[in-house]
Amino acid sequence: MLKNGRLAGVISDAGFGDFIGMLEYKCTWYGRTLVKVDRFFPSSKLCCICHVQNVELQWQDRWQCPNCQTDHQRDENAVVNLFVEGLRILAEGRSVIACGDTVRLERKPKHMSAKQETSLETCGHVA
Repeated sequence: MLKNGRLAGVISDAGFGDFIGMLEYKCTWYGRTLVKVDRFFPSSKLCCICHVQNVELQWQDRWQCPNCQTDHQRDENAVVNLFVEGLRILAEGRSVIACGDTVRLERKPKHMSAKQETSLETCGHVA
């Protein structure tokens, strides 16, 4: 992200905590869910194929999994692992879906959703 000049300036000026606050605000505004993954999650050191963690991995762009011999590009591997971890967090129940809109359990949104269904049948739930 910091390679983008305009975005880098905004993030550096506001600080990363403020940037996360802006993301939370925008997600709430547009009815999206922001999933936070633990900062110590080994996204780039974990093989996205066999899930073996390479603890000896240094800051290099490419690496080969010692278990399944898959060649990984560090950033692409991290993206896949973060996506899967985000889905796992959502599946654990830290977020729920109600009538086609996301409901966040952490705090109340500042803006109420306009997405409301008239009956349970239109939500896909039949009593």
